Amino acid sequence: MTQIDVTKELLGDLGELYFRHLCQQRAYGYLRLEDVYNTSPPKVLDFKFGFERIPVIVPDSISNELMRISKPALLNGTQSFVFDFLTSKVYDSDDAEEPNEREPDDFCWVEIKSGMSRLSRHQFQVAQTCNLRFAIFRITNVMSSPQHVEIEWEFDSWRHHA
Repeated sequence: MTQIDVTKELLGDLGELYFRHLCQQRAYGYLRLEDVYNTSPPKVLDFKFGFERIPVIVPDSISNELMRISKPALLNGTQSFVFDFLTSKVYDSDDAEEPNEREPDDFCWVEIKSGMSRLSRHQFQVAQTCNLRFAIFRITNVMSSPQHVEIEWEFDSWRHHA
């Protein structure tokens, strides 16, 4: 028998796994920022929702923000994205074959954090510039068994809005 080392990468992957499953249970599609960036300029984005992809029309009013926030920085020779995901509400009436319309309020930037880790100064500063909603998806006890995992959505009431 062997044991896996508990690394920051493993904890991050567990956090993302819980995030993806909760999105499906709460009717949110999600995309990594890398996928948003690779669709630039985004007219239609294919949000992951379980095993489906839900095509969503990007409102013109948020297109510039999507391109700006999803642009990676180059850190130590690799692309680094400021946040983890962009989410979109999924509705019962959505069509998996045809693009679906959305309002800007249907979108949200998401950063996943485990334990009591905090946003970096850069993430905080960028979040202040966003017009879309922003949330921290926090798993306080990521190492617990799934039925005991505690998840908090910390929404952006702390941001300064213009």
